[in-house]
Amino acid sequence: MSNVTIRIPMIAAVGPLQPSQISRDFQGMLPATESISFVARIIRDGLESAHYPEYRDLIALSDDYLVEQTALATAVPDDVWIRNGLVPLSEWEPAR
Repeated sequence: MSNVTIRIPMIAAVGPLQPSQISRDFQGMLPATESISFVARIIRDGLESAHYPEYRDLIALSDDYLVEQTALATAVPDDVWIRNGLVPLSEWEPAR
């Protein structure tokens, strides 16, 4: 099994200011294609299982929006990541 580092936001910002980015190491693999959709699905599942405030409205948003929001990614419980084949090896921390 290999390791992967997920960085949120996953989509590069367009503009003069670079957003702050967080990262976390996982044991597992992202799919070769559609990795944005894969992570967005995990975030949707995690928000719903954690009963995140206004999760019903948030899970209806686009994949691109979900993978840009650090607060949403950090709200996903570890068991949701594990259920989707990504075992956390660290905590979320500022990306280097």
